[in-house]
Amino acid sequence: MNAETGIASRLPLHALNPFMPGAGKQPPELVGRTHDLEIMDRMIARTKLGLLDRGVIYSGLRGMGKTVLLLKLNDMASVQGMATVQIEANGDAAAEYDELIHELSLSVMRIRKPDVRQRLAEAFSRIASISLDFVFGSAKVELKGADAEKRAIRASSYKLELLIEGLAEELKHDDSGLFLFVDEFQDMSAEVMMTLITIQHKTGQRNLPFYIIGAGLPNLPGVLTKARSYAERLFEYRTIDRLDDAAAADGFQKPARELGYSFDDEALSCLVEVSNGYPYFIQAYGKATWDASDSNPITVAAVKRGEPVARRELDQGLYMSRWQRATPLGRDYLAAMASLGETCTSAQVAELMNRSVSDLSSIRLSLIELGLIYSPERGRISFTVPGMDEFIRRAMPTEDQSYDRRV
Repeated sequence: MNAETGIASRLPLHALNPFMPGAGKQPPELVGRTHDLEIMDRMIARTKLGLLDRGVIYSGLRGMGKTVLLLKLNDMASVQGMATVQIEANGDAAAEYDELIHELSLSVMRIRKPDVRQRLAEAFSRIASISLDFVFGSAKVELKGADAEKRAIRASSYKLELLIEGLAEELKHDDSGLFLFVDEFQDMSAEVMMTLITIQHKTGQRNLPFYIIGAGLPNLPGVLTKARSYAERLFEYRTIDRLDDAAAADGFQKPARELGYSFDDEALSCLVEVSNGYPYFIQAYGKATWDASDSNPITVAAVKRGEPVARRELDQGLYMSRWQRATPLGRDYLAAMASLGETCTSAQVAELMNRSVSDLSSIRLSLIELGLIYSPERGRISFTVPGMDEFIRRAMPTEDQSYDRRV
């Protein structure tokens, strides 16, 4: 018995809990995503051979593990010597450009080969020092306010394009490439989104190894093609859905067995059913069941004891925070949706609220912009979080719940 095993054997069961629900937290076992990992392996291999590939766009409901997948793919590319950048879109063009340029500089510093890192640093330094006068000419008119901001944003667009092209050229000489991972891509400002899609298009035409790997809500493919019509041809589009029963069972059982524990058949069957294949739910129910157990194998009795704890975790960590983002009228809209089920039409909601569809169009749009609902097809609306309709019907959040005006 080695020292680590000896320490683990003396720890209480709770201290060994491998499950941890949380946004973007790496699970102990990434299950059901084998093909997506294979796609990244293929992209890395082709990049090393100097061959082009397409970027990849992942879309799906919240809680499906998209952020976790991006982090894993980033790690894979980085370990193989690729330059990687990861950001989360926020809708503020100036802030997004600043973050992109900042993260690009960090990606240069992370390159392990000293000679390659030096060449990239020199290229970055040359381009980053470009002034506004170089981009627009030495205009004598002094711009202020909104005009100055627009000019600065436009300059950042040119600078970002030059930076990515320059770095990709240098990386190509070393059989490497630049991978940009963008989370919450649907929230990106239209200006920056159009710039990135254009850069992806241009670098592809020049056979330069730059790839966008993006993730977002189910409406993301439509948002991208609206920004640039040719976006539909630039990317491989992948839907990240709930796990099948076998993968969900592995999500519970494999981490337990790594620690010398297991779930018995009845407990495992019950956990697969209540988690419904949602990765976030697997972490919540796995954590609560583990903490409620006092045996090995873990039994269905622990599942039953942990179930209300997991539900509270989901209510507070996943549902209530989103409910608080909506205005009182927005909550009325969400409640009407919930009474109709997981998906419905705008007309059905309007009829239930005794309002016209046009009267409710602005509140519908605000809920979409908040990421609480989305439109899977014209006229239809769905919740972005699985189980949100059931939560609203079950918990019936009251009007005295705080309204988060900061969001």
